[in-house]
Amino acid sequence: MGEFERFCAMRAGSRKDQKVLRNHAALGVPEDTRGIRVVWMYPDVLNLHGCRGDLMAIAHFCCLMDLPCEIIRVNALADPFSLDRADLVVFPAGDLAAMPDLNRALADKKDAFKAYCARGGMILAIASAGALLAERTVFLDGGVSEGLGLLDMELRQRTTAFGDDLWIRTAGGLELLATQVQMADVLLGPAQEPFASVIYGRGNCGDGREGARTGGVIFTHCLGPLLAKNPRLTEALLRQCAAHAGCEAGSLDDGQIALELAALEDVRAFVEKKRSGALRWKK
Repeated sequence: MGEFERFCAMRAGSRKDQKVLRNHAALGVPEDTRGIRVVWMYPDVLNLHGCRGDLMAIAHFCCLMDLPCEIIRVNALADPFSLDRADLVVFPAGDLAAMPDLNRALADKKDAFKAYCARGGMILAIASAGALLAERTVFLDGGVSEGLGLLDMELRQRTTAFGDDLWIRTAGGLELLATQVQMADVLLGPAQEPFASVIYGRGNCGDGREGARTGGVIFTHCLGPLLAKNPRLTEALLRQCAAHAGCEAGSLDDGQIALELAALEDVRAFVEKKRSGALRWKK
């Protein structure tokens, strides 16, 4: 079975009423085979910038890596969920105005999230969803919304939106290309490590730092969708999840992701022209 056919089989074999997407049938393994478990938080609220593509990228690359996975959707704010069997929690990008409601919904889960992180569980929050991992978000009207406090950072709503390409380098040397649409500046605490350094773009607040990371808890402004556009990052995250789950994951070879790698090179060349001043917009 080809890779696209396996992906289609995975989609077809998942029942919508179960709120779970599995790839076990596509991989030809029993449904109770331990793979990674991904909790997809509030997709109907955190639904901006094509971030659903990030979850589809996880499913697709898990198939390429022969890694069983379950993606569990938590649709409504009142829906119960458990982190006991999770390996990765994803908070996609959403409207900054929605964050106070989401923070209130998660307020009684702070201890559960801290325990989850302490035992090595991973979290990825994208764009304004960083408000859910932050200590607090300060709005222009003076209102303050308290987050889970998993990262030592504060968001401050901007009077204007910022948008541009974003090119960053992680501490491990991985270069990522994405876009950024920013509604709040991000201020890191003195001991908080950024997720990456900025090669081109604005990042947190124009100080050369992008996002934040503590262990397996990651916040980034990168859109694209991030995980579809940057397969080597997705591979690294999935391998970490597999280690947490105690299962094995294969590797992606360049031939499997040739289209994504070629697209990245095109974007890199375009952004490099902007960075060097060779490309200027006509007024």
